Amino acid sequence: MTKAKHLMSVGSTQFKQQSRTCYEYRVEQPPKFLFLSDVHFDSVKCDRALFFKHLDKAESDGFVVAIFGDLFDLMGGKYDPRSSYSDIRPEYKSITYLDDVIEDTYERLKKYTCIKFISRGNHETNIEKRMHTSPLDRLAQMFPLENRPVIAGYSGWIKVIIAKKNTRSTVVSFIHYHHGFGGNAKRSKGVLEVDLDQMQFPDADVFVRGHTHQKWHHPVTVDRISARSMRLYQQTSHHLRLGSYKKLGDRFAGWATEKGFHTPRLGGWYAKLEQAANDDARWCIFEAN
Repeated sequence: MTKAKHLMSVGSTQFKQQSRTCYEYRVEQPPKFLFLSDVHFDSVKCDRALFFKHLDKAESDGFVVAIFGDLFDLMGGKYDPRSSYSDIRPEYKSITYLDDVIEDTYERLKKYTCIKFISRGNHETNIEKRMHTSPLDRLAQMFPLENRPVIAGYSGWIKVIIAKKNTRSTVVSFIHYHHGFGGNAKRSKGVLEVDLDQMQFPDADVFVRGHTHQKWHHPVTVDRISARSMRLYQQTSHHLRLGSYKKLGDRFAGWATEKGFHTPRLGGWYAKLEQAANDDARWCIFEAN
């Protein structure tokens, strides 16, 4: 893991790794993010047109793209019980399957300097466990150092800091990310986990979760009190399920059909961090579809 650990410590000059699972993102102006997960880029069912549409908008409008797991699909490899030969894109049907996917992904994404942060999902960790290689770290190695995205673990924290020059005004906000776990959550859509996350990670202002291919935004507002001034105030946390870019298809057969997965909502979420009048952090969330 020496090489992977090294790669997690480099990347965008705006992202700084503070510990194994904690990163700091410092800017002078209110930042704009595009939160994505479950792209499954190499799958024949990936809606690449929509994915590139969102990346093009992010690139032109100054959004920072963060992909929280399953950029890759990689289910066509040897010994994968989910494998279906018909779900592999024709250009990847070769003896060098993994190499072809990683190299082609780089060629198609290398122009997007907006992609700054990529964390692991279960599809990447599955390859690490079975094939003894990290596809995300290998992808990152292809980028020039000055444009190399941060490659992070399955879960962790991002501390966002707005620190304007020549002023003492500083806005700090915390994002907690976790790729996700469990099944497709057909009935609850995963909303039952909101209260548990709110309890486990009370310092988070934004929660981003993937894996289930569900997509929703659930804000939670709580009453707080300032320890220093005894000021009473309200604070809103935003719980985001990030959706997917992998379409279900016609349900003829395949892993998702056999498991009874629901039709996913495609795309992710745009998120802007704004500075309120009292220097509190305020997030504005809107859908990318």
